[in-house]
Amino acid sequence: MEILAHEMDDVLPEHLQAWWTEEQLWSVHSAAWWRRHWLDWLRVVAPDNATEVGVLEADAGGQLGYVRVVGRRRGEAQLQEPILSVPAQYVRKPLVRGSELD
Repeated sequence: MEILAHEMDDVLPEHLQAWWTEEQLWSVHSAAWWRRHWLDWLRVVAPDNATEVGVLEADAGGQLGYVRVVGRRRGEAQLQEPILSVPAQYVRKPLVRGSELD
């Protein structure tokens, strides 16, 4: 995920113009922007969550950095079947083809 060092004003720097499109990059913002909006969002969806809101306010971006992303699925996107259960027993398998198990 790209994140801006700081929010840009209305003028897009020339070196970004070939890459930046409003359709694709409307969600690229600075950490400060995300922090401010995360806290606003949390106050709306979980107003009774005084502990988390209080911690985020007290921290003021010093140690905690939350990022929550919300997306929309295109209508033609094909979804995979959901995982309904996880096996109770772990079966060790190599992570890379040709690697050996210890």
